[in-house]
Amino acid sequence: MSLDKKIRENLDGKYLTIYSDSFKEGIEYASELKINQVQIILVSEKEVDFKEFEKVGDFLKIISFVSVVGNIKNLDSIYSLQRIEKLYFQQKQKFKIDISKFPKIEYLGSEYWKGLININKAHSLQGLLLLKYPNVNLNELSELKKLQRLHIYSSKIETLAGIEKLPLKDLSLARNNALENIGAIKELKKLKELLIEKCKKITDYTLIDSLKEKVDVRIIK
Repeated sequence: MSLDKKIRENLDGKYLTIYSDSFKEGIEYASELKINQVQIILVSEKEVDFKEFEKVGDFLKIISFVSVVGNIKNLDSIYSLQRIEKLYFQQKQKFKIDISKFPKIEYLGSEYWKGLININKAHSLQGLLLLKYPNVNLNELSELKKLQRLHIYSSKIETLAGIEKLPLKDLSLARNNALENIGAIKELKKLKELLIEKCKKITDYTLIDSLKEKVDVRIIK
């Protein structure tokens, strides 16, 4: 596809859509505009050179990978984006990415894949959404001391162990069919919003009832 110069807007503000077959031109246009958000969409198997990211490292703050982006050259150049605050991966990718190498990252939303590494060392994270998380507990997240918002969907977790000491204000759990032990919730002293949706192994909500005076609770069975 040819270069798309249309500026669109979402909840994060104005953004530019960059198609993989015009990646260089798209990044150059983003640089010209000094726009801080881009969405990347695969339309062909043409090589995508991440070295182009170096042209927008001074101002790019948000990237959304809408589709799987393959055939990448100079992958490590993505770490030149030291101002990144939000990363979205709407599908799992084929490349490895170390989240801890983005020192200002505040939010990560992603389908989980093995190449998504060092989430536990991304200490600046304030919000995290994970889809299809493979672990049975959340101990990997226990060091994220700034995490205020956690959404876990369609994952294999059996217990919430690991989040007890986090400053969570918003916790959403949906379609986690193996989740049974939710005792950690009672340790979340700053919790304000709780959603539990279609987690079929949870049968005892006595603990949740005791929170309703201080927490906005939504249960969808």
